[in-house]
Amino acid sequence: MDQQLKKLGDRIVSFGKENLDEMLHLVGEGSRLVSEQERVRIYLEDLTNGALSCAFSCGSFATEIRQETFPIISAEAAVSRTFVTQQVAQYQNPAETGLPLDQEFSRRFQIEGTTMLPITSLGKSIGVACLDGGTLSQERIDTLIPFLARAGERVDQARKYHQQLLLARRVELYKRREAAGFMVRSAVNLIDGLTLASVLVPVKGAMEVLASHAQDPDLKYRYDNVGGIDLKHGTSLVSRYVNEDGVVTDPSLLKPIFFPDLFDQSIQRRALTEEMGLRTLYMVPRVEPETRRIICLMNYFTRDVTSYTDFEMGLLQTHAEMVERVINEVGGEHLEIKVLSEISDLLQEPNEGLHGFLTKVLSKATELIGADTGSIAIVQEREGVKWLVVENEEGTIVGAKNKEWLKKKIPPFKIGGADLPPEERSLTGYVAWTKEPKIIEQVADQSQHDGFHRPMNELIQSEMAVPVVSDDEVIAVICLNSLQDGYFTEEHKRILQIIDRLTSRHISDIQRIERLQSEVNKLQSDIAYKDPKVSSYRLGNIIGNSRKAQEIVAFINTVAQPLSNRIGLWSKHILQEATIGLPSILVLGPTGAGKEFFFNNLYNKLNELYRQQINPEGELPVKKTNIAAYSGDLTYSELFGHIKGAFTGAYSDRKGIIEEAAGGIVFLDEIGDADPKTQVQLLRFLDNGGFVRLGENRERISRVLLVAATNKDLSKEIAMGNFREDLFHRLTELSVVVPSLNERREDIPDLSTHFLGKLYRTYRSREEEARDDEPSLSKDAKDALVSHNYKGNIRELRSILLRALFFRTGKIVTGEDIKKAIRDGMREQMAPAAERLSEEVAGGILAEIEAGSDFWEAVYQPYSQSQISRDVVRLIIEKSRVAAGKNMPEIARYLKAITGDPQVDEEERKRFFRFKNFLYKTVKI
Repeated sequence: MDQQLKKLGDRIVSFGKENLDEMLHLVGEGSRLVSEQERVRIYLEDLTNGALSCAFSCGSFATEIRQETFPIISAEAAVSRTFVTQQVAQYQNPAETGLPLDQEFSRRFQIEGTTMLPITSLGKSIGVACLDGGTLSQERIDTLIPFLARAGERVDQARKYHQQLLLARRVELYKRREAAGFMVRSAVNLIDGLTLASVLVPVKGAMEVLASHAQDPDLKYRYDNVGGIDLKHGTSLVSRYVNEDGVVTDPSLLKPIFFPDLFDQSIQRRALTEEMGLRTLYMVPRVEPETRRIICLMNYFTRDVTSYTDFEMGLLQTHAEMVERVINEVGGEHLEIKVLSEISDLLQEPNEGLHGFLTKVLSKATELIGADTGSIAIVQEREGVKWLVVENEEGTIVGAKNKEWLKKKIPPFKIGGADLPPEERSLTGYVAWTKEPKIIEQVADQSQHDGFHRPMNELIQSEMAVPVVSDDEVIAVICLNSLQDGYFTEEHKRILQIIDRLTSRHISDIQRIERLQSEVNKLQSDIAYKDPKVSSYRLGNIIGNSRKAQEIVAFINTVAQPLSNRIGLWSKHILQEATIGLPSILVLGPTGAGKEFFFNNLYNKLNELYRQQINPEGELPVKKTNIAAYSGDLTYSELFGHIKGAFTGAYSDRKGIIEEAAGGIVFLDEIGDADPKTQVQLLRFLDNGGFVRLGENRERISRVLLVAATNKDLSKEIAMGNFREDLFHRLTELSVVVPSLNERREDIPDLSTHFLGKLYRTYRSREEEARDDEPSLSKDAKDALVSHNYKGNIRELRSILLRALFFRTGKIVTGEDIKKAIRDGMREQMAPAAERLSEEVAGGILAEIEAGSDFWEAVYQPYSQSQISRDVVRLIIEKSRVAAGKNMPEIARYLKAITGDPQVDEEERKRFFRFKNFLYKTVKI
């Protein structure tokens, strides 16, 4: 058992922050393994609801239990007590003797006893695991405690990630509302007599008011209070033209409609006419052409019965078009930045091969967009025919897929269009054939896809696929699925198109990676910004109150002029200069401490000297890359280039960054991840400036200042044989250590002021910009930031300040705001995990039956003893129908509930009726 538990723990810590469901499933599996209890509940702190929410449940009543919560702090609930005290607790017969909130809960869900164990991370409670059934021995409890503690930290990271995504979506909605509000305010001034303007957007079964404006504040208040519009047919004016899915059903609304007098119309919201006196309505729709789905609906009201000229109508139509653009483009900005940031983090991780890389890409895409499941299929050619393959015939995944309980076995799909017979068609195959992304809003609507949807699960309601194209050739397809109709939007498609570049990079298109990385760098560093309230800028915008920071500044000032002198010689082709090797700097320091920020300031200083002393009109060439983003030949090609045909996907000659930055400076992040071949070539290059492109024999020459950075202990890497000692000595001719934030606490007050000002300028509205009403930090806020123990260094500080900025209660960011930002992070979203456990249990039982057991031993008896749930039995029957057929005798024979013919053998007929009664009456399938 210890070995099994260790394997489960290893799998948990191997997951990324995107895989909360998978982590909780394995925590539940480990708890069941040790406790030998079938019913497990896992509660996690949920500050969104202000409660302990059930994030995982298995066994009887699993679905119902997931809907129940307990207070975070309460003396009347055992879960709350365990969460607060972090003490293990056991309860017998809680329905009769339990705490007040536990008694009814235990009666409803037939809990006869329970053992509760705290789940913690870094000493802080994050949740509670409840093992329902008999009490556990101290030995079992002692086994579970370290298992839960090990899982706790990784689960907590996943919680924080979900909170960040929730914040991104809330920021997106906030910015949409703000931008739409600005547009409707302008609408009222467009035409004389226009009383009120509003923009409506579709939500499930209704139209919601995104923004409205009237010159009379009381009118706007009353309009907003009336609320949204029901789209159930016949209930409202809009429902004549739009169905509950937000799709235009009456072609009349594909163009603007003018209603000269609302008193003549049957409308849901009578308050519009009876209380607000609104008479005339000009309704301007903005619709997705292919699907007829409403993007937004602009309503322009007047209180007087009036009419518009053609010119005025054209003006309002143009205004509605601008509103659509605002909704589609302005709101998605924050999420796009989040996507680019996530890509940047992924590129810094050690490469795990194509499958591992695609799995992480898919996990991020699924979570960022909020899809329920997804897959990435890669293009493979078989006997001259191109197929999209997720997993091969042996079941080995060669692409990527997640949430496997929704997408089990995915067959290969043939690439093609209308020429394919219906049984061979699929959305991914169609997208690969057209090289264009496509969204299917309702898979049940044949007219939306002409049969180009291959059902993998009847629960899937909408689908989106985007091709990954490199050098005009489709190399893969990303496909996401949702359990909701009409879930995917044009914004989601745009986000997925950003992500697809990451996958194409791993095959051939390295230049696209550079552009993405460059974009992220621009988003994350703006060294030109200086806050007027900070007086400790020492060089560029390095803040230097601490001795450690001043040492960094002194280093740059000391080495900049000699290095600039050396750079000045490269254009003169001096023989002596070429024989002494190239200059290099090794930058050491922990993750997030600011190694790239150091490089940016060093580059600015060198560029300043370059313009003063060498080329007043030019810029010092510069290139950046992250070694950890590449592997094998791709790493070598990134640095030194390749010729056409050097490797698969090398369709043309390409310069490496060493050649492109000739005469300038190159930054190599994560140098500790360089492979042996690259290390050898780097050493040779630093010795004499010579290098060879991949696949070429001719030596080329380049001169650059090489700045390499790593957060690894290179001495240890040398001892383990991962890094060359001669390269280490060559790189450390000049070296600098960027301190952690904990080592330069004197700088934290000014750093906090600097980043708060920078973040405020990034997120402020136009009204705030006009007022120039910038928030500031109170003394206790700065004290809280100074006393905090930073694990993520500068990155963590920025994240805390962003949360405090968004959720502050006034202009001044207080100590309580900072403590809340540190303690709570963002709000979290949890997704179901019990279904996957049921899938695995059902699969295991079917394997037992196939190996020699029968229905009565493997299904009937465990269910009768409450060892398996109704969901497990349902899944067993569903799987049997697929394998054996739809009629009950075939299913019964397949499951070995009967062995003969019930029509002939009386005993078999009795067993068959017993089998049916069990399913229909006991399990109630």
